[in-house]
Amino acid sequence: MTLLAFKGVSKSLQDGARSVVVLDGVSLEVEDGDVVGIFGERQSGKSTLLRVMAGIEPPDSGVVSFEGKDLARLSTDERARMWNHRGIALVRCDWRPVRSNELVVEYVATPLTAGGITLAEAETFARPVLDRVGVLAWADQGTDRLSLNERIRVELARALIREPRLLLVDEPAILAGAGASRELYGLLRSLAKESKMALVIASEDTTPLAGVQRAMRISDGRVITTDSRRRVVPFPERRRRGSDSRAS
Repeated sequence: MTLLAFKGVSKSLQDGARSVVVLDGVSLEVEDGDVVGIFGERQSGKSTLLRVMAGIEPPDSGVVSFEGKDLARLSTDERARMWNHRGIALVRCDWRPVRSNELVVEYVATPLTAGGITLAEAETFARPVLDRVGVLAWADQGTDRLSLNERIRVELARALIREPRLLLVDEPAILAGAGASRELYGLLRSLAKESKMALVIASEDTTPLAGVQRAMRISDGRVITTDSRRRVVPFPERRRRGSDSRAS
């Protein structure tokens, strides 16, 4: 089943007085349960692609649909419901705590309060999720005391508590240490399998793409596979000449 679809999506951003094309007529699909890796150099448009996927930024043209619904046509309430439960969650690995006095368990539990339950009730759901991602020991600590690796796991827990059908993870390669990176990538893939959710990882590092079902590359505004049959092959650009094809 197609979960997310891009049809001819284009997006430009302003760089001073210059308009830069970030997405140029991109068409792609993410199926239910897919584990997809998107490789791109720094400032290639990976983060913009994920924000458009999440419905946070609208495309300039084209259609982005989730579960068959055009994201641009959703009402404010419908969009909020999509982000808060069984929809799309975006994990930004550059997250920094805004409120230094907020406890980790409160930060992770807060999204559930949009559904009408109290924060105390939501915290009972947050603790098992924190345990699953390996940071339960930090539940009652302030978010400002977390290391980079711990912040990423806490942000992941805040996404997972909403039980998303599509989880987007932006640049997990900023983790310190190859061992920590491999551990996180393994966790992401196991979570996707257990929860039967689709997972999209965007990275300038090729490491997390080793275990994905489908790999893509973003360059010059285009999202392309390295094989017309969508097989996962090593990145970057280890392919026969002429094998690129626009993802569909």
